[in-house]
Amino acid sequence: MKKYLLILIAVLLIPAVVIGCQSEAESVLVYQDISKVSISESSGFGKVNPDFFETYQDQEKLSIFTDLLKNASQEEGIVDMIEPQYDLKILYEDETTQGFHLWVGDDGGKSTLMNVDDTHIIYTVSPEFTNKLIDLLNE
Repeated sequence: MKKYLLILIAVLLIPAVVIGCQSEAESVLVYQDISKVSISESSGFGKVNPDFFETYQDQEKLSIFTDLLKNASQEEGIVDMIEPQYDLKILYEDETTQGFHLWVGDDGGKSTLMNVDDTHIIYTVSPEFTNKLIDLLNE
């Protein structure tokens, strides 16, 4: 009887654990209220280079990054990327941080984001956001 009870519990709990893990993995891009964005030249995958050359805190520029994250589209398939151009460190209003690698496309092309904690998934943003990023980096 105990054996059947343990099997029943295992059958009921295992799907719940798997579903819970999938939900965490899918929420890679967070776009809550941003309070600061710092940018540095990237020093490689999996970490944010702390030698920032620019930090944005004004609402107009922060809204560009909020919209960027909201409008990024996850790409399907296996990721094989060249070294990132830039790293972003995003500080949210609740004091949590998130790091991203950024590849800025050419004028009129798409740009690519990758969460530094999940280098198997990339997100692309439209040419409109690429142009905004280019303008921002050229200021």
